Amino acid sequence: MIYTSLTGLSKDVIREIVAARVRTVEIRSPNNFFAVHNCQPGERIFITDSSAMDVVPGTTGLITTIKALQVITHRTIQSGEHYYEESESQAARLQLQLVGVGRVRRIASIEPATPLTLDVDEVRYCGAR
Repeated sequence: MIYTSLTGLSKDVIREIVAARVRTVEIRSPNNFFAVHNCQPGERIFITDSSAMDVVPGTTGLITTIKALQVITHRTIQSGEHYYEESESQAARLQLQLVGVGRVRRIASIEPATPLTLDVDEVRYCGAR
């Protein structure tokens, strides 16, 4: 299945999603921000701790469902006697719910200024009796 991908997430975030099944994350990285900018709640995405440049066939990660998505703006103002500086940055807050573990089959699209999309197989673990 083809998924939009979020890359470079911390191993701690990945572990917390596995443990709690649901986790809210704040995305500030420009690549990841633009990847989720056009996503909608209910969509599935693939997340991995590997950087975008390091994703290759066989890379593992998590398949998650977006439960909630919120774009937020941070405004910072600094001023002194002779200056006034204002800056803004945007971030996306995502509530992700674990669906399963996935492994990259192939890179579907890695075009500049577009989300990284990957063909991912769900990995199913079966217990032998």
